[in-house]
Amino acid sequence: MSELFEKRPDGASRRQTRADKERKEKRKVRIIAVCVVSVLVLLFAGAMFINSNLIRRTMPALTIGGVNFSAVEFDYNFLSAVNEYQNYYTQMLGDYASEYLPSTDMPLSDQVYNQQTGETWADYFSEITINNMSGMTQIYNAAKANGYVLPDETVEALNEEIAMVKLQAEMYGFPSLENFLKQVYGTNLNERSLRKVLQFSYTVASYSKYVNDSFTYSAAELAEYYSENADSLDTFTFRGFLVNAAYVDENDFESDVDYQKAKEASLALARGKAAEIASIIETEDDFIEAAREYDEGLYEEAAATLAHYPGSTLNYEAFGEWMKVRSRVYGDITTEDSSTGAGTYVIFFIERNNNEYKTVEMRQLLIQPQSFNPEDYEEGEEDPDFIDAVVAANIEAAELAEEVKKLFIEGGATEEKLLELIPEYSSDSTEGGFVDKISRYANDPEIDEWLFAPGRKYGDYILIETESYGYHLLFFMGFGDRYCDVLADNDLREAAYKEWAENLAPAEAVKRWAFILRQRR
Repeated sequence: MSELFEKRPDGASRRQTRADKERKEKRKVRIIAVCVVSVLVLLFAGAMFINSNLIRRTMPALTIGGVNFSAVEFDYNFLSAVNEYQNYYTQMLGDYASEYLPSTDMPLSDQVYNQQTGETWADYFSEITINNMSGMTQIYNAAKANGYVLPDETVEALNEEIAMVKLQAEMYGFPSLENFLKQVYGTNLNERSLRKVLQFSYTVASYSKYVNDSFTYSAAELAEYYSENADSLDTFTFRGFLVNAAYVDENDFESDVDYQKAKEASLALARGKAAEIASIIETEDDFIEAAREYDEGLYEEAAATLAHYPGSTLNYEAFGEWMKVRSRVYGDITTEDSSTGAGTYVIFFIERNNNEYKTVEMRQLLIQPQSFNPEDYEEGEEDPDFIDAVVAANIEAAELAEEVKKLFIEGGATEEKLLELIPEYSSDSTEGGFVDKISRYANDPEIDEWLFAPGRKYGDYILIETESYGYHLLFFMGFGDRYCDVLADNDLREAAYKEWAENLAPAEAVKRWAFILRQRR
């Protein structure tokens, strides 16, 4: 039957149908409303979870070689990489370092590192961090695979470091350790996360040392290696100074050809001047005087021209090959252009040493004057207040050094008494102030001269002031291995460790979703 001729509902039926429809619409609206609220709650909860400290501390952000690392652990290593990078350039370039470093006024993710690729500084440091962590994980996995257990003294050092951090937090008035860690590291680090990070790094460092110490070499092996590499390991003593080539500004020339010609002409003048100076030098005293006449301000002190370099360092300069000629004798003179083209060196050969002398061992109690930053003063290093502060600090350090020396002598001037005084007074961070395998020319000349003076014996002591560090109360402990053996052993051990590290099981890094969601710097 056609729908056109179907029976139509009466009025009651129509009202019932309409009521049922309205109830269905209302129920639909309620369901939609409940769903919307549920979604919003889930989204809010998800956002809170994603940005919570819990996920940053516990959820894996990276998996490297089967080891999971949270975002907090990555951030800790990321910050370490940034600080290491900044410290390196600051120490190397000083005031010019800022030209090679990202700004501290904006996030690293907002600063472009590579203009060609668009890579940001955050990307750059992330890559460095992952590479560093991958290398560490390789060693960590090797330690675990070999059942390596941290020595008791290493565990004690780890606990002491955490205790020191807690003490710092308390000293600086932070309400909790977590507040302090967040302020210092800029992450959501807590004590548990800090311990985990330190446990990992201490294991890597301790196992690396364990492996490195496991390599041993016979006297014959050391002698053979040194003999084969004497040109790099021998110590060369000479005097030298640079006759500077006049500066040539590239902007003053229309073409690079003209600029290069001008630079060569300037260097030729320096070369001629250096040859003229060398022609009148016959003795070492002549050399010292010639250097003073060339630049009295720079070479006034005789020590300013004196150098002691291993052969490996001389590879960077043209006169290095000249100096390594076996027939070279005291008093030989040469002139050689600087490898940078800055001028021409005048060189006076003194000696080539095969380092067969014995190294020495000592303990030291170091007292350093308080340091002051010239930038905190209006006129910098010339500011009278800065000068007064430095002088006052030196006087205070000198008085304290004399007082400590007196306590040392009154206590019998023994090693035991020095060990008693070191924790309270010394600025030296080495355990018990002990230093071994000390070679000649490794310290300030004043210390070097005393340590290697003929007849030096256990128990000798002296208080020495050095311009570089302050006041050193030195205690002579005795002699160690020959320096030539130390050098050969270091090289062989380094090569063996490198080979071991290169053969470790790879530790590839896999980024997890928590890594993508971590806060970009």
